[in-house]
Amino acid sequence: MMKVGIYYGQNDVRVEERPIPAIGPKDVLIRNLRGGICGTDINIVKIGSSNMGIRFEQEFGHELFGEVVEVGAEVKDVTVGMRVGVNPITAKRAGRHFACEVGGFSQFLTVEDAALNYNLYEMSDSVTPEEAALMEPMSVGFHGAFSVAPKPGEHIVVMGAGPIGLSAAASLIGEGITNVVVVDIDDFRLAKARDIGAKTVNTLHEDLAQSLIGYFGSAYIYGTEVPNVDAFVDAAGAPPLFQQVFNIAKSGARIAIIAVYKQELPVSLANIMSKELKIIGASGYSDYDITRVIDHLEKKKTPIASMITHTYKLHELPEAFAKAIEAKEAIKVLIDLED
Repeated sequence: MMKVGIYYGQNDVRVEERPIPAIGPKDVLIRNLRGGICGTDINIVKIGSSNMGIRFEQEFGHELFGEVVEVGAEVKDVTVGMRVGVNPITAKRAGRHFACEVGGFSQFLTVEDAALNYNLYEMSDSVTPEEAALMEPMSVGFHGAFSVAPKPGEHIVVMGAGPIGLSAAASLIGEGITNVVVVDIDDFRLAKARDIGAKTVNTLHEDLAQSLIGYFGSAYIYGTEVPNVDAFVDAAGAPPLFQQVFNIAKSGARIAIIAVYKQELPVSLANIMSKELKIIGASGYSDYDITRVIDHLEKKKTPIASMITHTYKLHELPEAFAKAIEAKEAIKVLIDLED
């Protein structure tokens, strides 16, 4: 038997015992070492829905790192003892629709149709379990940041200093795009952004446009002074901030949307046309994104693991979710599944 985290509804997660799963010839069994609480997990638990990606009474969690303990007879290039990150989108034959139910809060889980650089990604011993557990969320941030095709020397603004925003900023800085500003309203989170090498703006206390002009200088659009920002990466999902950015964007600016918006926003198509703005949606990640993130983690390109603020044991899963939901001086909350 193994211990697993189970979702029961609004603010109701429990730890129970269930059988260790059996694997098929194309599968591997993973002993989970660390699991991360994602913003998606938090939103589902807060709302208590059964149709947002996690069904009632199911194992859940999709950010994880572990080691291979059993390999199916038909699996190639994967060996027992291999330290691996898991791509939850491709970890099960059911695909992306049930990716949040992979079992990131279970002591053991199966990866189906297992293959390296498809749903399993080997990590060197230089990567700690805590760092390795950031592979999945950082890949989301990397994918969003590079969806705007940033170039060295360009000025990039990341909106939001949560795990995805910090991951986006770290990804840019780690790849040599160093003119990065992170915008948020929380000084604790902004301090983490500065730790990874970004400049910061707290819009509770500072004017966004003037602060960005101070960092990057000015551009002019139809006679109006605006910040000389080449691209914005929206990991905040805050309608007032998006509208402000939309209004101060210069001609030709690119805006990537990583955040999950919970409401519709009015957007001026005339503004998009006249400024030739490019608005880009970014969801999930690719194999390329994951491999670049692993390179980032192995080479310690930024101290991205500083965003891990709390670690709980598996039996403390309800307390861990309470802390993550509270969000006070909590950014990335991890679960340690080792005995």
